Amino acid sequence: MAQSAVSAVLGNVGSLAVQETSFLCGVTLEVASLKDELIRLQGYLRDAESKRRSGIETVAILLSQIRDAAYEAENVIEAADYMKKRSMIKKGFMGAISRYARLPSDLNTLHKIGVEIQRIRRKLDEIFQSIERLNIDLDSHVLDDSVEDCGLMDQHCKDDVTMVGFEDEYKEIVDKLVEGENMLSAISIVAMGGAGKTTLARKVYTSSAVKQHFESLVWVTVSQKFKVIDLLKEILKQIPSDGDQSGKIDDMNENEVGKKIHDILIQKRYLLVLDDVWETDTWEKINRTIKAFPDAAKYSRVLLTTRKEDVANHVEMPTHIHALRSLDEEKSWLLFSSKALPSYKISGIRDLDKYEELGRKLTRKCDGLPLALAVLGGYLSKNLNTQAWSDVLLCWPSTKHTQMMRGLIARSYKDLPNHYLRSCLLYLAAFPEDYIISVSALINLWIAEGFIPHTPKHKLEETARKYVTELAQRSLVQVVRTSSIHGWIEEIRIHDILRDWCIEEATQDGFLDVIHESTSGQAGASSSHNQIFYRSSFQNLSGQILPASPNLRALFGFGLSSVSLPELRFIRVLHVENSSLEAADDETEKDPSPCRRRRIVLLVPVSFLAERMCDS
Repeated sequence: MAQSAVSAVLGNVGSLAVQETSFLCGVTLEVASLKDELIRLQGYLRDAESKRRSGIETVAILLSQIRDAAYEAENVIEAADYMKKRSMIKKGFMGAISRYARLPSDLNTLHKIGVEIQRIRRKLDEIFQSIERLNIDLDSHVLDDSVEDCGLMDQHCKDDVTMVGFEDEYKEIVDKLVEGENMLSAISIVAMGGAGKTTLARKVYTSSAVKQHFESLVWVTVSQKFKVIDLLKEILKQIPSDGDQSGKIDDMNENEVGKKIHDILIQKRYLLVLDDVWETDTWEKINRTIKAFPDAAKYSRVLLTTRKEDVANHVEMPTHIHALRSLDEEKSWLLFSSKALPSYKISGIRDLDKYEELGRKLTRKCDGLPLALAVLGGYLSKNLNTQAWSDVLLCWPSTKHTQMMRGLIARSYKDLPNHYLRSCLLYLAAFPEDYIISVSALINLWIAEGFIPHTPKHKLEETARKYVTELAQRSLVQVVRTSSIHGWIEEIRIHDILRDWCIEEATQDGFLDVIHESTSGQAGASSSHNQIFYRSSFQNLSGQILPASPNLRALFGFGLSSVSLPELRFIRVLHVENSSLEAADDETEKDPSPCRRRRIVLLVPVSFLAERMCDS
């Protein structure tokens, strides 16, 4: 996203202490001029983004060039700022000697910086010429930095585990789990994506009746790409045991983990939830080395959610298949209205009958799909005028289900109040499927990336929390946990349909590259015009050097095994979880063992980056 790149660069540049000094020999004048050109460039970006979404390929290439130039400009401006700061560190006689001793190398570096600035300005001149040829208009209102409309207080943001329309099915499934024969058996919730399977299963899992009936409860998300050993280890970590054994578990093999699970569960009445199962042989795979989940005639159960009925039928135990029904018209209206016309807004709405008339027509278009109803309701809650609702109804897509969902997501994305918030949403694509995201960690990442603007009377963290609330109110993220003390959102997740859309949008914009086992050979290149990616998320890779661009600014790693990091000269953000990293080549002989970590998070100081650039 070129607009986000330029805005983030300008925000960072504004915080730099670049001032005119004799030491910088006029370089700061070049820096100021470069900043002015970036500000001028930002004025064209909204119209350019609009033209790109209309499918104009040359505009897409132009936006990629703008983004590249912005990041290059930030690197060189930070280098100039670092030079200025370094010259001021030491004072007095010894400081003067130190400064003069390194003056020749400093002058050489300043010359490099000046040459680089001139190159970038020539690049910007070519961009401005392309803007004129493409008839892209200057929009003086492009600087949409306002966050005043970024959501109401957190207490109005309801947790997504609150159900509307599934009350009868909830009771039926709970009864099936706590009653029936004493042998191990399964219940499979089957429905298409977006139908509410996980929401219903989560509500059942957290119910008081289930908690009282079972001695041990385990929830794991399987998803399309999973490793049996990782799944078993996660199950074992959730089973109560004496002391903290997480370190020992990490070193166990598949047979050891399976036996340990078996030995603990054979004494217990347990409930195992396997959420989002895709393959028919999943149950066989997690029991292939040893029967980890015993049938000890203690009324234990397996609760499974899947999109495929053949998966539900393939579990080798007595199974009740619960085909989740779409919401009927009245329940659809209840869910939609709870999002589009929340109780705290009702009193201020005129012509409520007109909204209900339009809303009921719109709910019928959603075919009883809870995710579609929630996303549409979240969007319309921010557009409370009857004309906007009428326009949505008039332009409703004729395609069904998946395409309908994609259209609703795209509309909600474009309606977000500013490009900062749009960047924050696309950033969630960096996390793996069904991943529970810590909001505090996410806020740190957003701030480090420059996605949170400085606003009067607001700390960056406060603005970022408003962003999280805004996304939740629009049903673009699902709330997993809120703080019982402060009331703010602490954990979120993103539905896989939304995540897939975000990955496509982020890839098309050159905003983020998501690389896993099946795509690792295609890393770093766009299918359309070989754009450079400045952010990459690597997931479940092993035994290789990560195929990252040398210009990478943010690197995510999840489930990496024995991989090596490439040299990353401009890295700002490094976030690695559940991975083992090999030592660099020149250190392998000293310590051949890999570095095993649950989480590595590094937000790199600007001065460090600039020093590397200056000293290279």
